[in-house]
Amino acid sequence: MNINVWSNIIIIFLFVFLSGCIQYKEQKKVQNLESALTSYDVALRWAKYQDAYSYHVSPNGTQPPADLDALREISITGIKVVEKTINEDHTEANVKSVVSYFLKTYGTVKELKLETNWWVNEKTGQWFIDGEFPKFE
Repeated sequence: MNINVWSNIIIIFLFVFLSGCIQYKEQKKVQNLESALTSYDVALRWAKYQDAYSYHVSPNGTQPPADLDALREISITGIKVVEKTINEDHTEANVKSVVSYFLKTYGTVKELKLETNWWVNEKTGQWFIDGEFPKFE
């Protein structure tokens, strides 16, 4: 075989290898998002509000104010993701959820529709919510 054939084989191999790497990185971001969504929902569901609040970090590193002590009277009974949209670069996601909850002093179950905007920290691969902590009324 001559050099042109070998160079073509090497170019094709590199193209396939790099395509696989890019696809792997994108899949890893989506997996990390799924993991973050699950962890966030579990933290809310089991009243680990400080853990859930730790996901609320804007891209500039600030956290919105939240009155976590007021959540002592809240009991979340369920969380259902109804829609999830991820941008083409897999760096941002919009997630719509419905949270079922009740106030411990009342027995009526209420629903709160949440729309959260998630973003990924490219250095750590961790996903965060750019927005306020949910307000249960």
